[in-house]
Amino acid sequence: MASWVWRDGNWSPHRYAVYLSFMQAAADQATATCTWPSNASPDLLEYALFSSSWL
Repeated sequence: MASWVWRDGNWSPHRYAVYLSFMQAAADQATATCTWPSNASPDLLEYALFSSSWL
């Protein structure tokens, strides 16, 4: 689902900033509420969302 929502390559700087803010907030929330690694960056969450190996 995530790869479909974010697939188009015509991102404005504003859209990309919104995406980065979302990823940071989602990683922070996962750290606070799940067994997500406390030192994990939003990059790990992005990998989990877009990597076919995690499906």
